Amino acid sequence: MAQHAAETGSLLQLRGVSKHVGMRQVLNDIDLDLGRGEVVAVLGPADSGKSLLCRAINGRERIDSGRITFDGQALPRRGRLLARARAGIGVVVPPFDLTANSTVLENVALARLRWWQPATPGAKRRAHALLEQFEVAQHEARYPWELSEEEQRRVATARALAGEPKLLLFDEPVPVLSPELARELAAAGMTLLAATDELGFARSTADRVVFMDGGRIIEQSSPDEFFTTPRTSRAQDYLTRARLR
Repeated sequence: MAQHAAETGSLLQLRGVSKHVGMRQVLNDIDLDLGRGEVVAVLGPADSGKSLLCRAINGRERIDSGRITFDGQALPRRGRLLARARAGIGVVVPPFDLTANSTVLENVALARLRWWQPATPGAKRRAHALLEQFEVAQHEARYPWELSEEEQRRVATARALAGEPKLLLFDEPVPVLSPELARELAAAGMTLLAATDELGFARSTADRVVFMDGGRIIEQSSPDEFFTTPRTSRAQDYLTRARLR
């Protein structure tokens, strides 16, 4: 909620963010603020732009216009400073970009280190604990390409949290990220933005629901308001179709 963002302090700001793919505008003049410790669920039909929004924030998709500010710093659209500026952003968005020639344990243990730095015993212990938490510790000696997509998602989640991000971007968090864990992370000050089709997760977990369609933010409100009295016909139609699936 806008009130929540104002009370906690804005961590992420998007102003006029737009992107075209060919002749199609896939993100259309997006304005969005995320407060510190806020959980925001982004809902919308297929090709609404919700997953693309996560990739744009992290720099996987280069925007055409607009401004993204994270923790008081304008994020560059390209160049050497891009990775450094986004160091406080954890991402669990396909493709998961796990390092193919590193083991599962190494992928998680090296989350906060430069590529030339060896993992410390403490980092390995922390990585093992996270892999146990996400039920993939039995695969820690394997390589990412040996895992299923769900197992890769779990490893990517462990890696993202090992980096101790201020902002966690998640595409389809269920079932890896439980509502209880999401609220626990938010209580510790982490901001979560989850692009999802899971209405139950959004309703039970989010502080705010953002509804997108056609690359635009159509409406945003509290979960109770969105799910009981959506303001637009597009949101009403989306909820009706989603509940019939």
